[in-house]
Amino acid sequence: MDQIRLRTITLVVAAALIGLGVGLATGIFEGDDPSTQTTESTPVADEPPEPAGENDGDEAGGNGGPDVPRTENDPQGLEPGPSGPAPSSEDETKAAAAARAYVEAIDDRDGSGVCDAFEPADPGEFLDLPVRRDSCPASFEASFAYKGKDGQPVWKSSELTGDISAQIDGDSARVVATVFTKYADIRQPTIEDDIVYLSRAGDGWLVVKPSSTLYRAVGIADVPLAALEPPGP
Repeated sequence: MDQIRLRTITLVVAAALIGLGVGLATGIFEGDDPSTQTTESTPVADEPPEPAGENDGDEAGGNGGPDVPRTENDPQGLEPGPSGPAPSSEDETKAAAAARAYVEAIDDRDGSGVCDAFEPADPGEFLDLPVRRDSCPASFEASFAYKGKDGQPVWKSSELTGDISAQIDGDSARVVATVFTKYADIRQPTIEDDIVYLSRAGDGWLVVKPSSTLYRAVGIADVPLAALEPPGP
């Protein structure tokens, strides 16, 4: 009798387990039908790219740079700095060094350094500077990072990279270098190849006219085509 009762209980338990399994399987196949389920998703905002350089985390602004022309649009049809030949001869090395010192003076907002790079010419004669003072250095130092009323991005800094080329033609030199320029309230820098024209001065080289980087630094966003062309005779 006990054996019959035990067998009956066992069959009841087994039947219950089989029924439970069938119910679960049915629920799984029916519940997984995409047409019968509504899935809620929370959109994830794209993370903004990290700003280039250090100490930029506190800058506000968008993800793009100002709409400025790139100086690779070279009227001479020559290759820009990163693709051009690196300085190799002594003349090329000195010309590249002079162009680097000129851009570094701009980045340092060093009016004297900028004016000395052009001597004996005054670079302010080429530019419609927003602020004029009684000397070349004072005029540039007052004009750097000038904030105009036309809503143009305000220049912050310009960093020269290692991508630089130099071409010598007698007493003239053409240096092309990649420059990272940062603007206030704009998170990402602009990247362009700046063309610097120089002339021989003794054992060194002097800049003969302002390049795009100097225009940017004093708040002139529209760089004239003449800045990209070689100087006239």
